[in-house]
Formats: sequence, C-alpha cells, structure tokens
Amino acid sequence: MSVEPSELLGKNWARWQGHVIHDTFPLGRCLGYSDHSGVFLSKSAAPGAAEVAVKLVPADRALAESLLPRWKRAGGIVHPHLLRLMQSGGCQLDGLPYLYVVMEYADQTLAQLLQQRALTDGEAREMLRPTLDALALLHGYNLVHGQLKPENILVVGDQLKLASDTIRRVTEVAMSVKVPSVYDPPEARHGNTSTAGDVWALGVCLFEALTRRPPLIRGELSEAVALPADFSPAFRDVVARCLDPSPESRPSVTELVAWAHGQAAGTAADASIGSAAIVLLDPTTSESTSTQIAPPPAATEAARPASSVAKSPNPRTMPGAALGAVVILALCWFGVRMAGSHRTSSPLPAPQESPSQLAGATVPMAADVRKSVSTVLPPKPSRSELAASPLALHAEIPEVPQSARRTIIGHIKVWIRVIVDQDGSVYAATADRYGPSRYFQRLAIEAAKKWAFPPINTQSRRLMQIRFDFSRDGTTGRAFTLH
Repeated sequence: MSVEPSELLGKNWARWQGHVIHDTFPLGRCLGYSDHSGVFLSKSAAPGAAEVAVKLVPADRALAESLLPRWKRAGGIVHPHLLRLMQSGGCQLDGLPYLYVVMEYADQTLAQLLQQRALTDGEAREMLRPTLDALALLHGYNLVHGQLKPENILVVGDQLKLASDTIRRVTEVAMSVKVPSVYDPPEARHGNTSTAGDVWALGVCLFEALTRRPPLIRGELSEAVALPADFSPAFRDVVARCLDPSPESRPSVTELVAWAHGQAAGTAADASIGSAAIVLLDPTTSESTSTQIAPPPAATEAARPASSVAKSPNPRTMPGAALGAVVILALCWFGVRMAGSHRTSSPLPAPQESPSQLAGATVPMAADVRKSVSTVLPPKPSRSELAASPLALHAEIPEVPQSARRTIIGHIKVWIRVIVDQDGSVYAATADRYGPSRYFQRLAIEAAKKWAFPPINTQSRRLMQIRFDFSRDGTTGRAFTLH
C-alpha cells in the first residue's frame, strides 16, 4: 500500500485532495506518494463505513490492460496477512486518466517504526512469521509479492499484513521503475523473476529491520553481501543466505518457515504454514473458486510457536521473560477469581495465537505465554461491566517524544489491566488488549505501574483497568474498576 515519499512530487499529488472517485470515495489526506503513484485516506459514503486507502496510478491503455487484472486477481486472495483489496478500476481527475485501487487502511508501517528505532531479535522473528505465512501462500500458487520492503509491511489493527497491490504471477514483468532498488535481486537486472526474488527482498528487510539501514550492495552483483561484524548472531546466517547473489542458493520460504519455528534443517522439506482459506478470481471471467489449503502432518509441528519447540534457553532473555510470565500469571489468576465471584460459570474463549506487532516491548513475550493469557483471562468487559473508579491519588501520564508523537495517525488506545494492593499501589500491570503498537503499549504499562489509588480496608486486592489515549495533541488516561 505504502509508497516512498518524495517532497518534489508532493504538490502534484496533493492537488487531488478533495476530489471524489466515482461519487463514492472522497480523497482525503495524502498518505504517501512516489513518481508513479499516490495513496490517499478515504471513507465510503455508506453508513458505518471504515476508513480505507485509495491508491492512484496515472494510466495509459497498456498499463490498464496489465495492472487491472493483477489487482482483480489479488483482490480475490483472502488471507489474514495480506492487505485486502476491495475495489479497483479506472477514473478521470480533471480529464486525466488514472487507475485506482481501494484497500484496507493500515495504522502503521515498518518503515515508520524504523525511523524511530531498530527491531529486537524477538520482534524481528515475530515479524518474520506472518510475512512467511503470506509468502508461502503466494509462492504455492506461483505468485510473487514483487515489492517486499518496509513500506509494504503494515499493521492493520493488531495484525501484520503485506501490501497486496504488487502481487503478480512469476511470469509477469514488474511495474517499470527507473532505477532498480536494493530490494530488487541481482537477477532482476537481466529481467529474470522467480519466487527467490521475494526471498532476497525479505533478507534486505530483515537486515534493515535489525540495523535501520539497508545493506551495502557492491557494484559487482556477483559478490556476496557483507554483513557488519556486530550484526545479530541469531539472524546472521539466514540473512546471508537470503542475500546470496545466486537465486538457486537462497533458501525457499518452506525452509525459512522451519527455521523461524525452530525446526531442524532435516524437517524443512516437509514444513508448511498452516491452512488458509482463499478465493481466487480469474480476471478473464466472473467466476471464483474457493479452496482450503490443508497442511501436511509435519505442518502442525512447523506451525507451533518457537517457544513450544524444545531448545536451549537464552541466558540473556530468561530472567526478564520469567519475570514477565510471573506477572502475567498473577494477573490471570486474579482475573479468574474476580470473574468467578461476579459471573455465572461460562465457557472460556478458545485460545488464539496473538498476532504479531511491530513496535517494541521491554521484554519480548513468548508466544505460548500470550496464548495462555488469551485462554485464561475472562472475556473482554463490555461497557456495562466497567464503572468509573474513584479518582486516582496519582495518575502517571506517559511522556511521548515529539518524534514519536508525529507518527500517530488519529488515536492509539491502549488498555492496561492492573492489580491494586490494599494500600493503593499497583502490584502488577499488563496489557488488557493487544493493540497496533508495542511501543505505546510499553509506555502505558510503565506509566500504569506508577498510578496510586485510595487505600481500602479489606484483605483483597482490586482489579482495575487504565485506558490511555495517545494522539498528536497529547495523552490522556482514565481508570476503571472491573466488576
């Protein structure tokens, strides 16, 4: 969805703000632009419609004949880690022909996060899994993403998704660009395309996610990419293999899946990513076909979180992870006791794998711990189950640097569940709902630990919720008692 911005072209694209596509999608704020496309915030006139993004591309007949079928085909692929394309077609703005595609609106991109900081090893691995999930589906149907880069790795709500408007068949040529970028594999200079090109781009994205800069590609494309001496040891070998100049020497997505889930190399050939329901549309007809991709027996093991695969503990992360697990389990236990005293018995929600987030946390939370939390915690409280608490004696508001505040679009809401001791101090705090940004979640948790409430003369602790609202204008926080 995202494009690389260029200030020289900003005014040309901004002039379309306020125009309406087919009397349905008004073009709002320009989200990004390049020499060949612009992306705008929009919202359908339909009641209750959500915000969407509209991408515009200056059109000619040849481009329309090649690009519109690709967008139609990509719009028929339904996958939790691919951005949904809703509508596409042609339009005119002040008499000029354009192609447009309407897609989900993303809250954040990896490129925006990397403007602030690099990812940790744990965060990079969490980013890798849903990315590989989407690529495995595409490669299985002889499709390629074609433009994998930080601008096209996005967060929608609490899910990581890849942009979909670049998806094409392996045999189709990429949309022409003036100069090849670092994300284009060496073989692309000679017009050769394959699924190995996505693996090269993934290696570049991993390098950039961990270092905040793309790798240095030497003039001689046949030479191996040199990794810095201080590059992450956990990712050094896999990134080096992804950036091999020879496409035949790069690992397949299947091998990368096995590596990401901690499997031995010998099981890589049987690894798969789980099942995914998809709908493929034939651009030459109006017919659609629905299919279910069932994983082989080995896929069940491959799809397990890395934390559930037996391996040696990392001495650098174990103390923090153990402490985090203790706090989370305490909150879960306390939440169950509170729920049991105020509600009739009801089935707990089915355990679900918590989606990947891009922003940072103080301690990487293991996937199996998050799964336990979603299983043990009671269902999210409704409005009727929340009551305003007595005024806090001290309400700590997170301090957000101006540089980070500028990245906020609209509002970022973070809900923190806290256990309050009899003396009014916060005993433990954890995220009550996983939102789109771990960075703001971490700030909220640290601030929630410093809240103070009126003491109570009882032997029990209180379970409360603190809601933080981050925006460019400032941050607010309110506390509620959970009944």
